[in-house]
Amino acid sequence: MQRRTSTAAQWHYYIDEFALHQRAANLSEKTIRNREECLRLLERQSGRTPLEVTKRDLLILLGRPNPRTGKPLAAGTKQSERSYLQTFFAWMHAEGYRDTDPAAALPKVKVPRRRARPLRAGQVDDILDSGIYKRTRDIVTIAALSGLRIGEIVRIRGQDIDHVAGTLHSVRKGGLEHTVPLHPLLLEMAAEYPRTGWWFPTPGSNKLFPNGGGHILMASASDRIGKAIRSAGITDGRLTGHSLRHFYATTLLREGVNVRTVQEMLGHASLATTQLYMEVTDEEMVAAVAKMPAITRRRASQRSAATAQRARRDRIAA
Repeated sequence: MQRRTSTAAQWHYYIDEFALHQRAANLSEKTIRNREECLRLLERQSGRTPLEVTKRDLLILLGRPNPRTGKPLAAGTKQSERSYLQTFFAWMHAEGYRDTDPAAALPKVKVPRRRARPLRAGQVDDILDSGIYKRTRDIVTIAALSGLRIGEIVRIRGQDIDHVAGTLHSVRKGGLEHTVPLHPLLLEMAAEYPRTGWWFPTPGSNKLFPNGGGHILMASASDRIGKAIRSAGITDGRLTGHSLRHFYATTLLREGVNVRTVQEMLGHASLATTQLYMEVTDEEMVAAVAKMPAITRRRASQRSAATAQRARRDRIAA
């Protein structure tokens, strides 16, 4: 490698080489971008080259506050960034660029147990009736009846729909190709959309399509859905556009669909991830308690009463 003296030049070189390594491993461009964003943040915050970064620099990065709220970073964010850092510095160490790996001994991130956060059927109806535009209404409907992520919905093209088989072909998280059956309402909707090209084209340009001709961004669609949720009077901040995917999963499981079937429909690599959606409601817990056998309340145990009776007889006999 030609020697590069500036910190920025070194980061540019190693990040580019790391990207080549990841593409060879068939990682998605989104994953590669996410890792680069984390490394660029480390570059700005530490002021060091990749060869000089220390474990302390990494701890400071993971311990920084959320720039928007000032509160600690979410555990999930810390967990993701820790994995990005460990992957990058393990690669540098394996390639011989560094003698040590500063990320190898980063502490594990304690993550609260994940729970499903689904919207309810009535809430989905409220969102659809909240006066939102047709495009947003259709995205909400697709999310609720297909389980697709918002980022997958904005990338739907007409040629992805098999109108005869009634299926949708999509590229899901991690670059995995997936085919799912479509709900009758979505097939009806598909007949109104073009047979080729983006279903949700951008009217101009955006960061993914600087020359135009692309689809709307996931962030834009998610923002619109978030506003629709609040317009529908739903104030729970945990409920987002992704809660429509949770609605899909929990509804299928509650209706008795086999968990392995739901796993395939959601495109989960692990069954454990699907099981997170096996939600238990307060009503179900109350019903479970009601199934316990009846036990009569005792003011005193029978053994204690018998012992006291024997003691009285012994005193009288004495």
